[in-house]
Amino acid sequence: MRRFALTLLFGCGWALPVLATTVVPLTFEQLVNESVSVVYGRVTDVRSQWTDDRRFIESVVSIDILKGMKGGARNTVSFTVPGGQVGRYLNVIPGAPVFTTGDLAVLFLTAHGPRLPVTTGLTQGVFRVQRDVRSGEMLVIPPVIDAPGRIVRGDVTRKPVSLAAFESSVRAIMDPAR
Repeated sequence: MRRFALTLLFGCGWALPVLATTVVPLTFEQLVNESVSVVYGRVTDVRSQWTDDRRFIESVVSIDILKGMKGGARNTVSFTVPGGQVGRYLNVIPGAPVFTTGDLAVLFLTAHGPRLPVTTGLTQGVFRVQRDVRSGEMLVIPPVIDAPGRIVRGDVTRKPVSLAAFESSVRAIMDPAR
């Protein structure tokens, strides 16, 4: 009887659902096409809050738009990213981008109904931007993933591109006749 109870208990353990987040790698073309807007901006505020059902913490990120590449023209936009800290509670989501005030980035945003937009593909929709100390030019830092499913850290061919060249790449995908 004891063996039966252990077998039953062990078997029920396998029947419980396993919850996980899976992010499917997107090509650059998919990233552009699936995003409602693509903007270059500076983070002005990051505010963490409980979700409406108080089960998770999300962060509302506000940015000043410095340049719009796709979507309607606005001066500011706010979007949400999963995770953040409210009081003593910290919610860390692997694969979710983290922002601080002053960050510069090109953001690919997707809207889901009446809620605030989210970054397309979590961190895949965030391209950090920094100023080159020698030339003063704004450079877009390519992501760590260079091909779907393949992560290459320390790859010497992963070179920053100018913001103008990056914008040209986005616009070429939006208008293939160009």
